Amino acid sequence: MTKRGESVRFFSFLVFGVLVFGLLIYRLAQLQVVQGPEFRERSEENRIRFVELLAPRGVMRDRHGKLLVSNRPSYTCYGIPRDLYGDSLATTRVGLALAVDPHEIREVILKPVRNTYRPQRLRRDLPYTLLARFEELRDQIPGAYLEIEPKRFYPYGVAPHLIGYVAEIAEEELAKFPGLQTGDLVGKRGLERLYDKELRGVKGSKLSVVDVHGQEVESGGELGRVEPVAGSELWTTLDLDVQMLAESLLTDKIGSVVALDVRTGGVVVMASSPSYIPDVFAGSISSSDWRALLSDSTKPMLNRSVQTMYPPGSTIKPAMLVEGLESGAISPSWGVSCPGSFTYGNRTFKCWKKGGHGYVDCTQSLAQSCDVFYYKLGLQLGVDGINRAMSRFHFGSPTGVDQTSEAAGLIPSEAYYNKRYGPNGWSKGFVVSVSIGQGEMLATPVQLAAFAGAVATGVWRQPHIVDGVYDPGSRMLSRRADFIVDTLDLSSEILDYARHGMTEVVWGAAGTARRQQNDSLRIAGKTGTAQNAHGDDHGWFICYGPVDNPMYSCCALIEFGKSGSGAGAPVAGEVLRDLIRRELFPDLYREKAPEEEKNAEQEDVAHAGDFR
Repeated sequence: MTKRGESVRFFSFLVFGVLVFGLLIYRLAQLQVVQGPEFRERSEENRIRFVELLAPRGVMRDRHGKLLVSNRPSYTCYGIPRDLYGDSLATTRVGLALAVDPHEIREVILKPVRNTYRPQRLRRDLPYTLLARFEELRDQIPGAYLEIEPKRFYPYGVAPHLIGYVAEIAEEELAKFPGLQTGDLVGKRGLERLYDKELRGVKGSKLSVVDVHGQEVESGGELGRVEPVAGSELWTTLDLDVQMLAESLLTDKIGSVVALDVRTGGVVVMASSPSYIPDVFAGSISSSDWRALLSDSTKPMLNRSVQTMYPPGSTIKPAMLVEGLESGAISPSWGVSCPGSFTYGNRTFKCWKKGGHGYVDCTQSLAQSCDVFYYKLGLQLGVDGINRAMSRFHFGSPTGVDQTSEAAGLIPSEAYYNKRYGPNGWSKGFVVSVSIGQGEMLATPVQLAAFAGAVATGVWRQPHIVDGVYDPGSRMLSRRADFIVDTLDLSSEILDYARHGMTEVVWGAAGTARRQQNDSLRIAGKTGTAQNAHGDDHGWFICYGPVDNPMYSCCALIEFGKSGSGAGAPVAGEVLRDLIRRELFPDLYREKAPEEEKNAEQEDVAHAGDFR
């Protein structure tokens, strides 16, 4: 090869080398100078992770300070979309570790935010078995990590309907909760829903340095940390011990028990049966568990204390008597002869007692619950007079108790019948059934508990559950003071006829609830048996006590209970007496301190010989 050829070859290599070197310098300059800030930002995003710290949700307490709802720590698994989405093997492994469909993780959770480094929750509340499985695969799942978060804890598992539950916010709810985002928890029912803003608290945050596997290697104040602020506490009027008693009395029954403090309107008991275990909602409820609850024919999710409406039966007779006397339709000396039935037009209406009650006056009409007395009284009052009698005690409208989806009940009127049946489509015969709480009339247990309290005191008080909201940070307690108090504008003389009649229900020789007599404590009440087109009659009992100084009222409804005296009265009577005794004799129910229990044990041992 000639020298000229060698020179051409050398020159060609030189030019090629210069071009390659120049391209490398150009690319390096582009990466360092032009795109440097962008890559540095990406590197920092990948290296430094922003982590939200959930605020502990506010606890709930009963009226004695006992915890109804608290929080406990639980493990939540998070994933970094930018790290996980592009790695199908990693998403498969994390799905295996968490027992979650990898397709759901990839397409539902990660895909919408696949280009971000913002952590996404993959699964809440990992049980121990899955926690151990995740730790085994941890090094093989870059971008997945665990955080400790607060989870709802129910020390006694009581009153799930009243308390409600929390769950992840739905897409359609985001507009109602400013500042929240997908994956955040909000109250769904009951107190959790109504007081969500107070209970939720304020989230905190921290910055963490992670390694190439996405695992935290550094975290501290020098990186920036904002502590979460715990939510406020709800101080309720509920009595935990009596609530547990009421729930035990409803075991294997379908029904409700509501008890109120007649001096304040505070709800001390609100039990509904059948119920459900609140822990199923504490973490992430499975779709199978959710479907099982919804498809259960006994409807365990239904709060029968406020959401279900029933014919109240004879429990409304005291209101009928009060209206009859107040309006002048009857006088205190008015009475009827009951042969066991009453014929109006071409229809005969039976009294519950086949042989009849004979002559009954105002007091005995309640004591013996004579239907014929109220058939005739109802016709004297007319449908609008009955509507007025019920409206006086706030039937036909929600009580305003702090519960979700409260039903209003129904009180028919002439306008109602005209609208439903037409002016010529109904007759006064409809009034006869309504007079004893049947027909179209509907009420809820909480309405009847408030009614019993109003008869006892002459004042209708709005039932309520939350007495105050306590901020543990500022130690400030905000008491609620917006309750409705209606003095009813009735004379004590007229109310005394209803009170005396309700007292005779329990203490009269022919009273329908005379089995509830207890010499240590005098209570008054009214039984009710409501016809049911779907099976046995429903059993009601409303009561208050003590008779001379009313403290509490109570209502019990037992679906398919057959009678108020046999089903409702034993339940409501026991709950009412327990409430009164706990207030009158607190030392008998006071929980002993550990030292007192120890001394008591020593005393028992010392006196053991006395019983030999």
